[in-house]
Amino acid sequence: MTKWCSPFPELVGARFWLPTEPFEFGWAALVGCNALRCTSCGEPVHSEVLPDGEHRRYACGCHRRDTVWSHRIGAESDDLYPAFTQWVCAGHPDFDLPAVLDGVELGNATDWDALVAEAVLRPPFEPPGVELNARWITRLHRLLGAERPLLGRAVAGLLDADDPRLVRAAYDFFTTERKAVGAERVTASVAGRREWLSATPDPRRPSSSLLRSAALLLHQRLLVVDDTGAPVDGPALGLAEELALAGLGPGDSPLTFRDYDPDWLWAQGGALIRANEKWVDTLVYTSAWAPAALRGKLLADMAEVAPAAVRAAVVQHFEQPERDTLLSAIER
Repeated sequence: MTKWCSPFPELVGARFWLPTEPFEFGWAALVGCNALRCTSCGEPVHSEVLPDGEHRRYACGCHRRDTVWSHRIGAESDDLYPAFTQWVCAGHPDFDLPAVLDGVELGNATDWDALVAEAVLRPPFEPPGVELNARWITRLHRLLGAERPLLGRAVAGLLDADDPRLVRAAYDFFTTERKAVGAERVTASVAGRREWLSATPDPRRPSSSLLRSAALLLHQRLLVVDDTGAPVDGPALGLAEELALAGLGPGDSPLTFRDYDPDWLWAQGGALIRANEKWVDTLVYTSAWAPAALRGKLLADMAEVAPAAVRAAVVQHFEQPERDTLLSAIER
């Protein structure tokens, strides 16, 4: 099956990565497409690095463009001038095994557990300019076909590792590859290792615990939904709520709970602010979705913890006459 750089093939400057292997497609931002073809003249698009070492020149038989940073073909606005869309990705062949990637032999004999553990600590290659964590195994996952589950399960094995660096790498991978095989093990791992995660500094941010990073990952898990819009990982929601009552979760946590468990959110608003006052503004904004009969009490509960912040957020997010009604409820 041919892969495509979609929705927008990318031109990149000389400081960024333009792969040479045909199977390398635009699997992340700032990965250039090496299979461009012009729809006007029919010729392939060739490139060269200019003498300044920063610009890369792309040219076909009828067009030429110099790029220093990045240009996503077809993504720019045509408000000021016609969008340039003549160059398209002509497609990339599959990455079939057995093969060698960055000196690593991949095939039937591959020990995926050993490969993953080694690659996250000592990546064989770091694509320049790609701003992802766990870049090499993420790239490999996106290149692979039928072997993807083998890689995903190997990464899931890192969730219970004793080395915090391996655990953190697994979190990074499943944050990016939310639907990968193995992601279903995240919730049980976090629940079972909660004490250890709480006591273990995050290798990337030593002032924070791995449990805080795990809470962020759980919210990513909640973005994977079934045909009805419900999270496929129901236990992840319950655990995310437990951690939120301990003050752990992303800044938009109230929005997540509004979408998936609003009754819980309206009942726990005050407790959430006691746990993390940084959620005040978002929770006040989210209260607009609460039943009118509950909204005043919800805000009053929050105001017991952070009265000035709640009042300021009400003024910002509500129009008159409801604003005065809610401010009066807070003052009672």
